[in-house]
Amino acid sequence: MTLKPVSRSLNRHNIKVDGVTERKKSSGQGAGKVDTSALLSRIDIAEVIGRYVPLTKAGAAYVACCPFHTEDTPSFKVTPGKGFYHCFGCGAHGDAIAFLMEHQGLSFHDAVAALGGDALPAPQAGQEQPARKPARGAGDDEASCPWTPILPVPDHAGEPPKAHFKRGLPERTWCYRDATGKPLGYVYRFKTSTGGKAILPLVFARNDKTGAEDWHWMAFPEPRPLYGLDRLAAKPDATVLLVEGEGCADAGADALPEFAVMSWPGGGKAVKKADWRPLAGRKVIAWPDADAKRVPLTKAEKDALAE
Repeated sequence: MTLKPVSRSLNRHNIKVDGVTERKKSSGQGAGKVDTSALLSRIDIAEVIGRYVPLTKAGAAYVACCPFHTEDTPSFKVTPGKGFYHCFGCGAHGDAIAFLMEHQGLSFHDAVAALGGDALPAPQAGQEQPARKPARGAGDDEASCPWTPILPVPDHAGEPPKAHFKRGLPERTWCYRDATGKPLGYVYRFKTSTGGKAILPLVFARNDKTGAEDWHWMAFPEPRPLYGLDRLAAKPDATVLLVEGEGCADAGADALPEFAVMSWPGGGKAVKKADWRPLAGRKVIAWPDADAKRVPLTKAEKDALAE
């Protein structure tokens, strides 16, 4: 596909009926219609998404680590025969138009124009990097995502969303704060349709291309802040108790007030992505989880426990 720049519109009032999308103009006068079914039938969604996300062939589909949340194993699936993508981790789902709107920050009009004109917004030279790193830190490639987290959250950000556009209302929400108590971002826990849980981070971010600012479901920039920095600052002489999970940290803080109880985002698979510098010079006790795969007790050990 050849590339050409597209203009950007902020109006997103769309009504879709039988593959025809009616777009109301921001002035309220008139409306334009786009036959999205015809447009999408001419497009290879794998080619579109493959410009921004490194896809791996898996039978009739393609898989990758999801570009809309942080993960270590692929749960993002693109099915060209059906014309849609779906993430089994965070629930992100849509067609090529939805992908450009969500991933590239395009308006509906611009996404349709890019696809209809066979011209996708191009990553800059050398930017075909895995888009699964939604948040950028120093040294990361600028193309991984057009949105850059703003930490701490600015005063004009307003309240964070109460629900996720796919997951609905969360079971729990945790606010990450800096040493002065200012919010850095949030972590939401959702119940999945299979009875499991999905953990999604939320930050306030700025679009590098448009300058727009909004709340976005994306990870903290690396190195990621610890959970409980405000507790750490409030107890400069306390021993730090490091636990896995924000819920465990809150429970520990209530039960063991003599400690500065802390955690980090992402769990055991994201230890290397956290910023551990605030713990320098502090006495730290690590209390790992015991709910993962562990070696079964031998018969002798079980007998010893029974005595």
